[in-house]
Order: sequence, then structure tokens, then C-alpha cells
Amino acid sequence: MTSLNAFRKTHGEPTWDDMVTGHDFGFLDQAEIQAWVPEGGPASLRLRELAGEGLKTFEANLWAACVEAVGKTPRPGSSRWSQAQDRWREALLREALATESTAAQLAARVERLYEQVGCPEDMLGMLRPSQAWSGTPATVDPTAVQRFLERSRIGSRRFGAAS
Repeated sequence: MTSLNAFRKTHGEPTWDDMVTGHDFGFLDQAEIQAWVPEGGPASLRLRELAGEGLKTFEANLWAACVEAVGKTPRPGSSRWSQAQDRWREALLREALATESTAAQLAARVERLYEQVGCPEDMLGMLRPSQAWSGTPATVDPTAVQRFLERSRIGSRRFGAAS
């Protein structure tokens, strides 16, 4: 399942904030975003039609289309960015937990997510990161992951509290 499909499964259709943030974290490629771009003004049209050498300006065009659609672009540190970051974190944790895997594979997925998106303090207890210097692999507590996800469903997340 792609990251975008995992997002949709958890949260429904993404917003512009989700798409910009998902791109910045490396969850979405240019083609996925271009296929998603809703009808809009000239900036949205330009973004959808970028190809070849024009793709070098993809990010600038993504931001312009986002501004055109919603008035501004979410940036790191803003509440809109933090909320989108939390939605991605939740969707990808749910997908990792739902995917049949060994404990080591789950730990590797959760560790990769920590590295890509960061983690709020209430996530720190679910993973022991790997230690390359000692050869110690990452370990994860699936029950702690599930508890975190249950809390996120009832709205007890701390937006922007990434460490």
C-alpha cells in the first residue's frame, strides 16, 4: 500500500496541508501529487501540467498552488504543519501495525517513521532505536503503538510536540 493510500484509509481525502507536508517528508512523489491536484486556478493547472525540465520547479509550483487554493502554505513550526505531520504519523503507524510483519520488521518501520517525521514525547516509550555502534537492532512495543493510536483517535495528541 502506498503512503497516500494509507493516509486515505485513515483520514479520507488529504488536504493541501497534507499534500505539502507529505511531499516534504518524502511520502509522496510528484506524480502522486499531480494526479491529486483538484480543479483550481492557474497555479493548480501549472502544477498538474509540469513535465520534463519544468519538474525542477515542482516545489515552488506546489507551494503556489497551495497558496492559491487555501491562502498560505504550511511550514515547519506552524500549527497547520504540526497537525498534518500528526495525521501522516498516525496513518503510517496504523499501516505499519496492520501489515503482517515480524517484530523486527515492525521495529524497523517505526524507527524509519521516527527518523522521517519525528516523534512527540508520548511516542518515546514505544521504540528502542537501533544502535549501529553495538549492532543492537531496534525493538518496538506493539501494545504501546496501539495505545498511542487509540489516544490519537480520541484527540489527546500534542500537536507539534516532536522531539
